[in-house]
Amino acid sequence: MITEEQHRGMIAECNTWYTQLASYSAKLKKLQAELYFFAPGKTDKDVLIGIEHYHSQFHIQLINIHDLKHEIRYHVNEAEKHPDFGHRIPHHNIKEKLDTLLSDIDKLDQDFHKFITG
Repeated sequence: MITEEQHRGMIAECNTWYTQLASYSAKLKKLQAELYFFAPGKTDKDVLIGIEHYHSQFHIQLINIHDLKHEIRYHVNEAEKHPDFGHRIPHHNIKEKLDTLLSDIDKLDQDFHKFITG
């Protein structure tokens, strides 16, 4: 059984996650803009392969963010409809997905900046 305070805390944490994902979405769009600024005029085959790689990765990660935001919304909706049902395991699983996704995006950001400055 979950207390009302725990329930509110879980919902608040989900809202924080949602906000984090929105900021990471904006971060990826900024990285895309940097890529579009960097790409014109490049002709080296390895550089062109890198440009395509990062273009694809930014798109994939934006989709991953969208999907996780949807999962969080669904989780919150279910938690609000059934507050006495056990939501800890799904909540924990979403937290793990979030941590992995944000870590992957941070690494992608670092790798991308090495690519465009290197």
